[in-house]
Formats: sequence, structure tokens, C-alpha cells
Amino acid sequence: MLECFSPEEGRVDLEAPPDLGVESWMTGLPFDLPPAAPIHLHWDPETETETDGRRRLSLYDAGPVLMRRDLVAALRECGVDNMETYETVVHSRVDGSECLDYAAVNIIGLVAAADMERSGAHLPEDSDGLIDVDFDGLVIDEAKAAGFLLFRLAECVSGVVIHESVKEHLESKGGFGLSFVPPEEWSG
Repeated sequence: MLECFSPEEGRVDLEAPPDLGVESWMTGLPFDLPPAAPIHLHWDPETETETDGRRRLSLYDAGPVLMRRDLVAALRECGVDNMETYETVVHSRVDGSECLDYAAVNIIGLVAAADMERSGAHLPEDSDGLIDVDFDGLVIDEAKAAGFLLFRLAECVSGVVIHESVKEHLESKGGFGLSFVPPEEWSG
């Protein structure tokens, strides 16, 4: 499972994104009408100052997934081909600068790959087992994952699953500050 953990006091955050005029970024589907490019986002001015050792993450998942361009390139290098990327400008409210190092990413692929009987799944009362299942440990059914290298988990769309080969490739490139959570240890 792909995550980007960082202590709150050590990172620069993003402000909540504005309405970008598209369907949800979590459907796993291509957009019928893509967002207007470039997408304009803002750093959170309360966490933005770099003078106290704060750092910008390589991955943000606040509305659209926002990835540094070198992370997008590394994913494509190892065969991930199911991402729509959109030009993005992240603005500073502190000094007026613009950061062009990121792209908004729509991950294409919503895959029902959880082995629900072997996973620690907690279904809401009226759930059909998709979109909003809570997991306290996950077992991926490899046959259902169907060889995807990167996808959103249909049972819990906030979960992004990556193949072991992708994890190894990203680690060989320094890891990008990402956390790779084994599915059996993942809570989502």
C-alpha cells in the first residue's frame, strides 16, 4: 500500500483544493471532461516556511493525488501506465512564488482485489462491500489484482495498491520519502 507519512511538524502541507470542476479523483475512471490546466493549488501558509526544516512531500493525497514529477517519471519507468497527469502550479501565499515540480494525478483503475474473507474488513451496515469498507489488515487476491502495477482498491477507494516490483523500483531510486505499508498491516 502506498502512503506518504511524515510528522505533522516536519512537513509543508497543502491548502484544501478548490472545486476543480471534475468528477471525484477517487473513481478510478478517466475524466469525461478534464480539469482546466494548469491546476492551481496553494501551500498552507502556516506550514510553508522552509527555514525551520520543513520539507515538501513527494506525494500528497488531498483531493487530487499530487506527485512530484520525478516520482511520476519513476512510476512510468517501471511500467505504470494507468495515470492521467495534469499540469499543476502550487502557489505560495507567503512569498508569491510558484512551484512547478508537481502534477495532479488521476489513477485509472478501481479494482476489487480484497480477499474479504481473509482480510480484517469492517463493513458499514448498509454497505455493499465497495468504496467505504474499513480495513484493519488487508489480503490482496492476486488473481483479482490482474497484474495491475498501481490501482485504487475498490473496497476502500482511499487505498492505493502498488505491486512489489513498483515498490522495489521506487526504493532503488531512493524511496521518494514514501512509506510502503504491507497490506496485512494496512488500516484504511
